[in-house]
Amino acid sequence: MSLALTLSHAPEKMRPVLPGVIVAAALALAAGWIAGGLGEPLSRNPVLVAMLFGLLIGSSFACPDALRPGLDFTKRYLLRLAVVLVGFRITTRLFLDLGFMPLAVAAIELVLVLTLLYAIARKLFRLDAEIALLVAVGSAVCGAAAILSMAALVRARDQSAGVAIALITLSGTVALLAYPVMFLGGWLPHLDDRLYGVFVGASIFELAQVYGASFAISDDALNTATLVKLSKVLMLVPLLLAASLVFRSRNKAQEATPIPFPWFIVAFIGVVMLNSEITLNPQLRRVILDVDQFLFLMVMIALGITTRVGRLGEAGGAWRLIGVGFVGVALSAALAYAALIPFSATFRAASASSSQSAMLGSHGGRLFASIGCAKCHVPALEGSNGEVELYSDLLLHDMGPALDDKIVQGDAIGAEWRTAPLVGIRLRHRYLHDGRATTLRDAVFAHGGTAQIVRDRFFDLDETDRQALLDFVAKL
Repeated sequence: MSLALTLSHAPEKMRPVLPGVIVAAALALAAGWIAGGLGEPLSRNPVLVAMLFGLLIGSSFACPDALRPGLDFTKRYLLRLAVVLVGFRITTRLFLDLGFMPLAVAAIELVLVLTLLYAIARKLFRLDAEIALLVAVGSAVCGAAAILSMAALVRARDQSAGVAIALITLSGTVALLAYPVMFLGGWLPHLDDRLYGVFVGASIFELAQVYGASFAISDDALNTATLVKLSKVLMLVPLLLAASLVFRSRNKAQEATPIPFPWFIVAFIGVVMLNSEITLNPQLRRVILDVDQFLFLMVMIALGITTRVGRLGEAGGAWRLIGVGFVGVALSAALAYAALIPFSATFRAASASSSQSAMLGSHGGRLFASIGCAKCHVPALEGSNGEVELYSDLLLHDMGPALDDKIVQGDAIGAEWRTAPLVGIRLRHRYLHDGRATTLRDAVFAHGGTAQIVRDRFFDLDETDRQALLDFVAKL
């Protein structure tokens, strides 16, 4: 009876949320389509395009009140669902490979950013103490979620929380745009993909922005960045407990504020453990990861639309706030990078014990991942006894008319071919299914259909980079 009553009320309860969710989904589709037509490097990072698209819409039009419940629902609950689904990319082996180094870097960066940025905001930029605290907490921990939690604890004004969230969102967008460019341009020396993931997870403010900045590089960077960022989200709990003790001792008349616990992280860990124990059907896994990426696009759209840039002027001294925002980005990046350097040599040496990790860390291996080869030629798949190095997703893909043999076998039409494993390719002298290609370069040139965009990226590289990538493949 009670279940039937609940179900009968569910559509009515969801009704205020649906308009905003539908708009976020429609605009996410548009952002993905726009990203695909922009060319390199933006086509590689639709999450960034969605963030910029949302900010453009939010700055150009006032957000209707009817959309706000759905957009807030997207930013809060769909973001958590998206983070949980990231667990299907990760196994417990990554935890073992990383060890305690990422936790140490994240903890050091959190403490230093919190204390230094608060002092700089107060002493140098003369910001209001309330706004300075919220900006420092948002920069040090996890963006808007940390700001809202601390604002509730210290009974901050809604205006202060709104200003801090707008500033943190805009500042984080700068990092989202800059860090992948810096890494691919070689401006972050001593970092491989995993160390870059630690850097991004420790220094970028919002969870969704961490996803965007690491997704643009590789799965290895994305998985590591997610783990590091979630460790910082967990650190919010002891931080709020300590702040509540200080605040209560100063304001004994105030009632205690409950400390929220991020239960979605427990669900994320459960998914990681499940993914470590069972092998999902490859097609099902692909669908889950595609849904996950789309949810992040929706979150970025919602985040952009609801960011009110004009709020920076409400507290007075907009330029001072912008200055604090840029200092926050620079300080977070500098401290995270500096904290990584003592660990980098040891961490890279440990990674090099695996031939796959060592090769992927080479220049050719990084190009293999960055232009998109690794999207289908996945370095390793999870098997019942651990990871199996294949450089294949074992899925069917449309390879275009050049490879269409007009033969239908099972579900595969003539142009569809299962991704050939690249492991052992160093022992071959001819390539492709019928041996028509006598060089790896010819084999790449024959790729069409869904692989054409990656083929075009390969031939857009300069000759030195093309040869480095081919040398990497030739050693597999």
